[in-house]
Amino acid sequence: KWRMDRVDGEYRFGALEAAAFVRYLGWLAMEVVKSNLDVARRVLDPKLPISPRIVEFEATAQKPVGQVTLGNSITLTPGTLTLDLHEGVLTVHALTEASARDLMSGEMDRRVAELRTD
Repeated sequence: KWRMDRVDGEYRFGALEAAAFVRYLGWLAMEVVKSNLDVARRVLDPKLPISPRIVEFEATAQKPVGQVTLGNSITLTPGTLTLDLHEGVLTVHALTEASARDLMSGEMDRRVAELRTD
């Protein structure tokens, strides 16, 4: 049975969690804008390099809702695409070495883990 105040029948989404989620959405929106500008520049200026690569890393979040949030956030960011999520390991295509490096820095993973989706 689903209720407005519960996820997976055990987790309450309270005011603190809602505030953290709103902060995360603000940060994610800025990342989307920055990535959009970067990808647009690379499309318009053929001199700018692309160096596509596939990277894998393990999500900090242990429960599926946190892992899916991370995978979806990666896919929303232009220049990156989550290809697979299996047993907490994400496989991601990155358009450039810089975007792969940013992803591997763990900043997005850390921010998703702070949402307390577990």
